[in-house]
Amino acid sequence: MIKCFDDKLYPPKFVQYTTKSPDEDVSKKFFDSLKVDIKDLCEKVQPKYTKPDKSKRKDRNKFEYATKCHICNGELGDDKVWDHCHYTGKYRGAAHAKCNFAFQNPKFILFFRNLSCYDAHLFIKNLGLSEGKIECIPNNKKYISFSKEIVIGKYIDKKDGKEKESKREIRFLDSFGFM
Repeated sequence: MIKCFDDKLYPPKFVQYTTKSPDEDVSKKFFDSLKVDIKDLCEKVQPKYTKPDKSKRKDRNKFEYATKCHICNGELGDDKVWDHCHYTGKYRGAAHAKCNFAFQNPKFILFFRNLSCYDAHLFIKNLGLSEGKIECIPNNKKYISFSKEIVIGKYIDKKDGKEKESKREIRFLDSFGFM
């Protein structure tokens, strides 16, 4: 099940696959399909709103009277800024400038039941076949988490004019290990 943080931007999508033969590498098919789905999701959900939507009076009032940062819950001072979602333009809350700058757009996170006890080995071998770094959090010869950086496209950097890769990280988590 592919679930975006905002169903209006990318409706939930159920993905199912049945093997065609007993010797088919299902984990490779899964990873290849996952890369295609992530590229599709990125194309549809790229930040479209660079400016915040400050048209709603209730949001302006909330910002005006806010005394705590909605990110770190610390007291706000002179560095209070309007934090908004870069995908939808919606107001999230008042924040410290530093907290707002460090706040990142959502990553791709995949939850698996029983990942560390069984399924991780199926994915690890195929993650290493493509470019991009892999990071793991091991726990006694089992992985409770691992992530893979994948390339979703290329672009020309405006500063130096060189072609660069646009990358995203997918993180695999054992749902039980993180409860």
